[in-house]
Amino acid sequence: MRAGAEGWLIALHDTAERGWDDEDCRAVLSPEEARRADRFRRPASAVAYVRVRSAVRRVLAHVLGESPAEVRIAVAPGGGPVLPEHPDWYVSWSASKDALLVGVCRGAPIGVDVEVIRPVESPAQVLRTFYPSAFALGEFHEPETFFSAWTLLEAAVKATGRGLARGAREVQLYRPPGARRCALAGVRDGAGVPWSGRTERFALPRSSDEVMTAVVTRGAAVPVRLHTWRLPDAPPSGDAPRPVSGTGVAP
Repeated sequence: MRAGAEGWLIALHDTAERGWDDEDCRAVLSPEEARRADRFRRPASAVAYVRVRSAVRRVLAHVLGESPAEVRIAVAPGGGPVLPEHPDWYVSWSASKDALLVGVCRGAPIGVDVEVIRPVESPAQVLRTFYPSAFALGEFHEPETFFSAWTLLEAAVKATGRGLARGAREVQLYRPPGARRCALAGVRDGAGVPWSGRTERFALPRSSDEVMTAVVTRGAAVPVRLHTWRLPDAPPSGDAPRPVSGTGVAP
């Protein structure tokens, strides 16, 4: 993998329709993941969990050069995922409806978030619950404004490992004049290091849904490459998700 961060956008519904057997998915889970899947009361929730974890393992196997079942994923004190046998690698993932985004970065923390774009009732109030400075971002007349702010906030607190409840107030968002999207100004983490973030709006492959993605990394202007992956096919050779026309990229 080249320097920088990479992300993979996976359409889970497309994966399921193409014969990716759920038993095959279960076969690569760790014993703890399998036990957790069995604890779900709703079968649909168990299936979704198994597909997400299996897909994450396949992405990490591709990056690390291991088999999916061999990848060891642990939980950090803050609740985020860590790779104990690869301490220089950082991973983050997010799922929304049928969309899964997995991000990896070598040598620097990373946080990602994906949200299916949809109507949100009282978006400013929702954001202010965790981010009191939301009023400074202006009006939320368009879903793109809310979801750019929300995904950046989620991705940033995943990257810092602080979580929404503790870390949201450390995140600094702003909205450029005339822009529909919000952008990341920085993170007050006490270390004085720069953070970079980007959002993009994509059409989810083989779906009528559109998604907003956010990737946040520690470091100034870390290059980010996004790919699509149609599991259970072989790893992608460079396919990128299709940006929605006219949305641009927030700085």
